[in-house]
Amino acid sequence: MRIAKGNFMASSSGLVLATGNGMVRKDGHLTMGAGAAKALAQAYPHLPRAFGRMAQSKPRMSGGWHLYGVLTLQVAPGLHAGLFQTKGDWRDRADLGIIRYSATTLAQYLERNPQEVHLAFPGVGLGGLEEEEVLEVLEPILGGLPVVLYKL
Repeated sequence: MRIAKGNFMASSSGLVLATGNGMVRKDGHLTMGAGAAKALAQAYPHLPRAFGRMAQSKPRMSGGWHLYGVLTLQVAPGLHAGLFQTKGDWRDRADLGIIRYSATTLAQYLERNPQEVHLAFPGVGLGGLEEEEVLEVLEPILGGLPVVLYKL
């Protein structure tokens, strides 16, 4: 795992991951209205509906949100796009427990699908967490994996 400055969506191969929440709207779309998730939804307009269906197949928690960890779809040959869950409800702060779960889910995904991951730095910005506390959670799980955390 390493940290880089730039846009996580600039890669044309591997897996690009925005940060996300677990709220599915009444129309079945996963809420992707701000930050990195919004940028991903604007680039690939079919993702909110597809991710909404995928999230609804995962456990529903108190508060009405779904816990999924990581969701991915192929968007072009050699390129997958997805979400790395950092919170339950989009209105909440990021949650280190959910980030830990998502990191574990990502590590398991990479065992089955080895590739480079381009991840918007999770939990900071709209998530309200400090980089240091997030890195303390991520490093033991993703430290030796081909994951690039992007800061603007």
